[in-house]
Amino acid sequence: MAAKRFNRQNALTVICAAILVGTEIIAAALALGWALGGLTGMGEEFTIGLIVACLLAGIYVTYRFVRGAAKIEPLYD
Repeated sequence: MAAKRFNRQNALTVICAAILVGTEIIAAALALGWALGGLTGMGEEFTIGLIVACLLAGIYVTYRFVRGAAKIEPLYD
């Protein structure tokens, strides 16, 4: 049985996509939390809590994206 070989091209593709898409998702999540907090007018603590909740959701979505990208572009041949 042959050992699996690491595919650098696919790894580079996944890393670049993760940086590009992850940055956009996290920035959009932070903006959503800030906008919803400002629109509700419930105070600074509520707004910060909303920003943190949206940030955690954005990190989770980014994690799921990277896992899916790694399945489509296998890192090992």
